Amino acid sequence: MRDSGVRVRIGALATIAALALFLIPALVRTARAQSAAGTVSSASGPVQIQRGGATLAATPGTPVYQGDRIVSGADGSAVIVLTDRSELGLSPSTTITLDQYTNGGATPTRVGLGSGILKSFVEGTADYQVHTPNAIVTAHGTDFYTAYTQNSPELGNLPGVSHYTTVAVIDGTVNLAQAATPDSGVDVGSGTTGTVAGDQPPRHHHRKFPTPRPTPTRTPRPTRTPRPTRTPRPTRTPRPTRSPRPTHTPRPTHTPRPTRTPRPKRTPRPTPHPEPTPEPTPRPRDSSRSGVSPVPTGGG
Repeated sequence: MRDSGVRVRIGALATIAALALFLIPALVRTARAQSAAGTVSSASGPVQIQRGGATLAATPGTPVYQGDRIVSGADGSAVIVLTDRSELGLSPSTTITLDQYTNGGATPTRVGLGSGILKSFVEGTADYQVHTPNAIVTAHGTDFYTAYTQNSPELGNLPGVSHYTTVAVIDGTVNLAQAATPDSGVDVGSGTTGTVAGDQPPRHHHRKFPTPRPTPTRTPRPTRTPRPTRTPRPTRTPRPTRSPRPTHTPRPTHTPRPTRTPRPKRTPRPTPHPEPTPEPTPRPRDSSRSGVSPVPTGGG
């Protein structure tokens, strides 16, 4: 009997251990999913998320959990959108911690500002607080800046005061109180500022907050409808290349006629001398006719 009882107990313990091994990871994942407070909407420059000893780069889409510490470098800035659609905007050289987050619960969301300037946009009527080392800012559905710096734009550098918390309300109203006396705050309305210098009581100022305000987002110009692409003219068919005219065969060079040898000049015939005209021989006179006797010739 004792052996059977021991076996039953061992079997029960083994079953419980198996269930624990199966359920614990699921519970851890569920708890982690429930504590996700929001995501990084945009980031520029060096921005880091420090979580449980690990450091992550804050890039768009990176989840942010309760307990995370977000640090922006000298050239860094980021916007975190919480699940209740509230927004946290980190300016350069700013450090915040998401100390507590509830979406619609009775406990207010609490953000710690260790240094720099934080812009908060609180959606609806959610309770939202910003805690600095010397002040507490409580807001309900407002848009405002909180700065924790070594000097005050309104008060300058007061003797014996090294740090100041200043708020500037863009829309709505916030309550500004000394950290030591959270129930003795003053209301700071839209368009005005308030300051807590060191451990002094809060002061309400009616002048505008000199810290640069966010540049209003310009409504993008409507995209021009692109002009319809002109149908390219059909490429002209190139005219057929004319066949080159046949090269004219040059006429054969006319062979010059051989130079005629000049005929030798005729030797002019000698002018014939005129033959002497013979004198006419006188005819003998007929003696018979004249009655004169012929004269004898020769020796007879």
